[in-house]
Formats: sequence, C-alpha cells, structure tokens
Amino acid sequence: MSTLTKRDKLLNSALTLFSSQGIHSTSTASIAKHASVANGTLFHHFENKLALVEALYISIKQTLSQSVVLTAKLQSMPIKAQANALWDITLDWSINNPTQLLFCQQVATENVLPLQTRLQAMKQELSILETLITAGQAQNAIVDFPIELMIDQCQSQIICSSLFFINNPVLVADTNYRTSAFELFWRSIAV
Repeated sequence: MSTLTKRDKLLNSALTLFSSQGIHSTSTASIAKHASVANGTLFHHFENKLALVEALYISIKQTLSQSVVLTAKLQSMPIKAQANALWDITLDWSINNPTQLLFCQQVATENVLPLQTRLQAMKQELSILETLITAGQAQNAIVDFPIELMIDQCQSQIICSSLFFINNPVLVADTNYRTSAFELFWRSIAV
C-alpha cells in the first residue's frame, strides 16, 4: 500500500477545495490545512498558488492522457472514426471524474492560467489531439483553422457535453444523446 507524498496530499486537497469553493476563493492556507501539512510545506513544493494550479492542471491532463491510448488499428481508421473514439474515451473519463472536469472548466473559464500554459499542457499531455487535428486538416476532413483555436474549441466542447451528462445521469447510456453530442462536436470542426 503506497503512502501519498505531501505534494500529492496538497494536489488532492487543492482539487477538492478548488472544485467546491472555486480557485479564487480558496486560500493556500486552507489547502495546507485540508492536506494536514504546514502552510510552509505548500510553498516548499509550489512557488505560489498559480504554480499549484498549473501543477494540478498538468497532473489531470496526464491522468486523462493515460486513458486516451489509440491503438495502431484505430489510427488506421478514418479521421471521423478516430475522433469519435477519442471523444467517447474522453467523455467517459470526464463523466467518471467530475471533480477534475470541474477544475478544468474553472481553469478555462476563469482565465486562471494563461492560454499558452493551458495549450502547452494540452499539446504535451494530449498530443494525440493535435496529431488528429493536423492529420484531419491534411486530409481536408477538418477545418484548417489555427491549431491553438482548434485545441481550445475541442476542450470546450468536451467540457460542455460532459457537464450535460453529469447533470443528466439517466442520459449517459442513451446512445441517441451520446451520438448527438459527438455529432455536434464533429460539425464544429469538420469541413
């Protein structure tokens, strides 16, 4: 049985408090207290609250990326089928991790982290998305808009659809709603 490090405890506490109270309303002192560590310990691991937010954001993207593994067989499928598979995996992960999703929504909508930082995390941890978009653009299946805009749009769409299903759990297994959610997304990026 593994024991959480103090850094992990701080990240877990930050996630819990940010998601329930909001990022701006949560103090570093309350995070340290919730993690049962001294306030100075937080600053030993993170330079400031913004560094903590960034580390948590990257950690969540890393966790999501571990769920998003496209096999060589899938990569040989048409772009829309690849996008649909990536969408379904991400949607399921988001529905099953509502606290992480809520935090990512807060980061995106409250402009807590600069756009470049968020995009860099997406590009590094979820490079499969950029690869898919670039391949789709080369095949003239996906609109040829700036990649940064496309990545941010994709993230916004998955957050919106995931929240819909989280707020309407009886519809999670409804294939009509799931298919419709993907089609709305696909129509926003397809040529």
